[in-house]
Amino acid sequence: MTRNSICRCAGAGLLVVIAMLPIGCGQQQTHGAAKPPETAIKVIVALPIQQEVTDYMDYTGRTEAVESVDIRPRVSGYLTKVGYMGSLDSEVKEGALLFQIDERPYVNALESAKARLASAKAALKTNAAELERTEGLFKKGVSVQSDLDRDIGRKAQSDADIENAEAQLNQAKLDLEFTTITSPIAGMISKPALTVGNLVSPTTQSLTSVVSFDPIYVYFDLDEPSLLRIQQNIRDGKLPTGDEGEYKILLGLANDTGYPLSGVLDFVDNQVNPNTGTIRVRGIFKNPKPARGKRVLTPGLFARVRVPMGSAHSSLLISERAVGRDQGKSFVYIVGPENKVARRSVKLGAVHDGLRVVLPAEEGVDGIQSGDQVIISGLQRVRPGVTVEPIVKSMAGATDK
Repeated sequence: MTRNSICRCAGAGLLVVIAMLPIGCGQQQTHGAAKPPETAIKVIVALPIQQEVTDYMDYTGRTEAVESVDIRPRVSGYLTKVGYMGSLDSEVKEGALLFQIDERPYVNALESAKARLASAKAALKTNAAELERTEGLFKKGVSVQSDLDRDIGRKAQSDADIENAEAQLNQAKLDLEFTTITSPIAGMISKPALTVGNLVSPTTQSLTSVVSFDPIYVYFDLDEPSLLRIQQNIRDGKLPTGDEGEYKILLGLANDTGYPLSGVLDFVDNQVNPNTGTIRVRGIFKNPKPARGKRVLTPGLFARVRVPMGSAHSSLLISERAVGRDQGKSFVYIVGPENKVARRSVKLGAVHDGLRVVLPAEEGVDGIQSGDQVIISGLQRVRPGVTVEPIVKSMAGATDK
């Protein structure tokens, strides 16, 4: 190797050493610098609300009229009048005129029946006089037994004729009365099926229908466990009842957010359906006429029924937004000492005013306490043991999305 080659190699090695020196110094400076502090995650927390609540179960059912009448003609004839027209407020009073059938043939039939009765009475008077004379002559030995028997038979026939004529007269009066069709109940009426001039008879279609409106029934199916629980609570005196011992229930319609209507349970069927494990139950609700518009309840409506399962008791309530779920189990995050996040398994109850009841702790379930700071926003960003910066808000306002 020449001298120049040795010099070039030595120079290159020196450059490599010199180039590595700043890098080594930089690494030593980085390792020696202080680590910047981590920023705590901001989360919104709220204290559980403690209040008196009542356990309940919700069911679905249908409203049904207490009374329902299918209006049909009881005599034949042509319609001469329709006493109402279908309208938005189609309510009728008991006894209101609905339809009028041509009454002239029935007036004539009534007069004919009266004449037959008068004729029968006249015949009875004559036959009674004949019998009286025959009896007198028979006692004197002037008349024979056959004459007496004949007059007795005529008198009996006249008595029967009078009874028949009176029955025909009563039927004629009924037929004439049936030409005027009135509403047997007060209620809401359907539109008329036929108009003036149509021939009607007892075999024709229904003319209309009337359903009562106040009060109104609601039918629904109660499951067997709830039925047994209610019966046991009633025996134990744990269910609130009215002044007359009635069992109160609540009702909401499809457009209601809650259960604004209050009624009572008035009927339970006599056996549980073994195929469904349910029993037919009926509630009754008042349905008064409002100042404007139609009544709230109409037969055939979809109804949501809330059935209390016990007396009021103190419970803790939290927002649904605070609840997390993992493999079918519910949990919440709370902020503990030193703002560390802790996870608590919970068992949930019913919903009250948009908040969910948290049931008391039991085996395998942690539960929560009234003073726990429950995280209601930011659950996806935290884990147990993480330090957070809690921002306290009201649990009642946490129902707003």
